[in-house]
Amino acid sequence: MTTSLEQDSTPTRPELLKILCILTFVGSGLSLVSNSIMFLTIDLVKGYYENGDFEFLGENLNLEAIELLIGVSRSYFIFQASVFAVSIYGAYLMWNLKKVGFHIYTVAQITLIIISQVFLPNLPFPLFEIMISLVFITFYARTLKFMN
Repeated sequence: MTTSLEQDSTPTRPELLKILCILTFVGSGLSLVSNSIMFLTIDLVKGYYENGDFEFLGENLNLEAIELLIGVSRSYFIFQASVFAVSIYGAYLMWNLKKVGFHIYTVAQITLIIISQVFLPNLPFPLFEIMISLVFITFYARTLKFMN
């Protein structure tokens, strides 16, 4: 049986941290899955494109996006998937109130921006992605005092 003193010393997870972690699990989880699927199927997509088999998509097909997608190295998708997995791991550690998770998450977010710039240098500067990352990192930093 636990005493009230033991119950009071149990760290509690702040609501902000819960929300941030859940958003990270969902967002990074979906990105992990989609990049893994692209890694596994990019050669198939390239084959369809080269054979002109995208006609079934109709007039709404954005050929520029597909050409950009098939022009990138296959390794881009596995790097992205791996870094999203690291991001999820960092959020998992923070969920469990481990401060090291914040540092892992932060490095993963910076790495994601660098990877996109290395593999896709012709894309516009990723200002939106940087802003979202900064917001998450800033809010996660506010919860560091609850972690050990």
